[in-house]
Amino acid sequence: MSFNPHTQEKVFDVFHRFYVINLPSRSDRRQAVLSDLARAGIPANDPKLRIFSAVRPIDKGDFPSIGARGCYMSHLGVLQAALSEGIENVLLIEDDLALEPAALRPQPQLVEMLRNGDWDFAYLGHVKNSDTPNGQPTWQLTDQPLVCAHLVAFNKRILPALVNYLETCLERPEGHPDGGPMHVDGAYTMFRKQNPETKTLICMPSLGNQRSSRSDIYSNRWFDRLPIFRQAVGLTRNIINHIRRLHRFSRQ
Repeated sequence: MSFNPHTQEKVFDVFHRFYVINLPSRSDRRQAVLSDLARAGIPANDPKLRIFSAVRPIDKGDFPSIGARGCYMSHLGVLQAALSEGIENVLLIEDDLALEPAALRPQPQLVEMLRNGDWDFAYLGHVKNSDTPNGQPTWQLTDQPLVCAHLVAFNKRILPALVNYLETCLERPEGHPDGGPMHVDGAYTMFRKQNPETKTLICMPSLGNQRSSRSDIYSNRWFDRLPIFRQAVGLTRNIINHIRRLHRFSRQ
């Protein structure tokens, strides 16, 4: 029987570029996500890996918040760069990503679907609760709204139209029926709705969740705003994240 090298591939082996969106001031998040990626076989010196300096606007403009505007502009910046480079696909990673154990193992059933190239969006990470009968991650086609975009891939063929749409939304007023300034996951959903031929894959179950940390998008609680408490809260979150990681990996 012949050996198929694809059976040993992890899903990350398919992607031609990885972009991690990270504010330079958030070294805590950068170190955590790079540690996770290294465990998945993507070391910090991987030539396909880029750290994208997240945008931090001085005001929110017509967006829901400064953080929402920064997130939107950061996603747009990554997609513009990918389009300019002409790469076959790109995996966009937000710096609060926490990978699930399944993401570290070979997943030939996921690799095959991505390699055939007949897809536009591929949500590896999301907040939908779902499992598969045999417990193995699998792709499902979806046309439903998807919340969060902390681990999502884009195929080359969709980039021109998607970048144009995101840029056009910036020129429209907030609440415009075709899409204006909004959270970027909402913009992706509106684009997909307006372009029903778009093929969106979602991995069930999710290969990545969001790590507990101080938010850069939403208003922080009082203990995150006061320096005297921030360090202690950050340490507590690190302990909680470590316990969650041990729990996730102990189930495998």
